[in-house]
Amino acid sequence: MNGNSNESTRALTIEEKRSTTIKDPKFDVVWEGQPSGLWGRFLSSIHLNFTWYKITKDELMIVKGFLLRRTDTIELYLLKDPDLKESLWQRLFKVGSVRVKVDSKSNSSRAGSIIVLKNVQTPNEVRKLLRDFIEADVMERGINYFDRV
Repeated sequence: MNGNSNESTRALTIEEKRSTTIKDPKFDVVWEGQPSGLWGRFLSSIHLNFTWYKITKDELMIVKGFLLRRTDTIELYLLKDPDLKESLWQRLFKVGSVRVKVDSKSNSSRAGSIIVLKNVQTPNEVRKLLRDFIEADVMERGINYFDRV
């Protein structure tokens, strides 16, 4: 019974993703933020901070630039081990950097690299949210640990 339930849930999720079209892309952003250290807050206050971090159900997006905007995306199931790093000055400004590794066994061009979300507010909550969505995406795709090793 449990196997059928998982299969039907997975089939519904796949169908939902297939229903997304070019005209109606469903990004379902669950978190978004900007670098918020001293420099980031200054740039944001004068509307010149052109870096955005976004977490959706499926991917991590980093949007940078004003004249030339670049959006880097990576599927969540390729990510692992989100960590938090807070220097003394980051703790003073109540921000931190969330670091996440790209699975070295993946076929991605970023395999083995580290992606850093610099100076985000509420960094521990962002790290936990990212960890939970990575785990959910891996489970949704039916990937087990041994498939990834």
